[in-house]
Amino acid sequence: MPWGRLIPALLLGPILLWAATREVVPTYLVVVALCALIGSGELYVLLMRAGYRPLWALGCPLAAALALDAGLHDWQLFPHLVTVSTLAALLWLTFGPPREEALPSWGLTLAPAVYVGGLLGYWILLRALPYGAHWVPVALGVTWAADIAAYAAGRRWGRTKLAPSISPGKSVEGTIAGIAGAVLVAVAVGTFMPAGGQSLLVYAGLGIGVAIAGLAGDLAESFIKRQLGAKDASRLLLGHGGLLDRLDSLLATGVVAYYYLLAVNG
Repeated sequence: MPWGRLIPALLLGPILLWAATREVVPTYLVVVALCALIGSGELYVLLMRAGYRPLWALGCPLAAALALDAGLHDWQLFPHLVTVSTLAALLWLTFGPPREEALPSWGLTLAPAVYVGGLLGYWILLRALPYGAHWVPVALGVTWAADIAAYAAGRRWGRTKLAPSISPGKSVEGTIAGIAGAVLVAVAVGTFMPAGGQSLLVYAGLGIGVAIAGLAGDLAESFIKRQLGAKDASRLLLGHGGLLDRLDSLLATGVVAYYYLLAVNG
């Protein structure tokens, strides 16, 4: 793996893993909210470069607030934040300076905030589960294991394109290797550092679900960038592109890990 891709991963990975072991308030909440703020900001910039005019000054704080809301168990503001922001954006466009394509701007103000901030909020919900300080690093590690295994195997043995119109570099062979790598790491954790008496089957299921979700999240972000004519979300992380490029898989894996563990724990 080129150093331009490896160095940012080595810097970002320990920060996320460290934050995952902290108490939910305030360190973990702050880190997740910052990721939502920066990641959504990158997406708004891409939209504006493509000629759209979302209300980023409303959308970026909304993304951070939606992520933070997952940790405010006594408040549950998510539906209120979305509803009020929907009205605020519409009124802003209605009574503000006239602009072409105002309705697309309305939708593109809200969608990035919910996509980035709303989905990152599941990592806070995951942390709040029993043994959450165990499951968050496991889900992060399994996500990264799947990504690394898929990248390495795809470079070496990839022949069959998985989604050439969205991400030409993805291969079926790499996908299979990614799932195998995720299961291997998950089962290894379940063997040597189990939590809550969970069986190896539960860990293996988590590995499969997270690997597939991570791939879906990666392809979804690639689809957005391709629609906007961009290769990377930004140049924030050197050869790794932008923060959103590193969060793409995590936006989906947090959701799957959370609901999977809720299901297996009844």
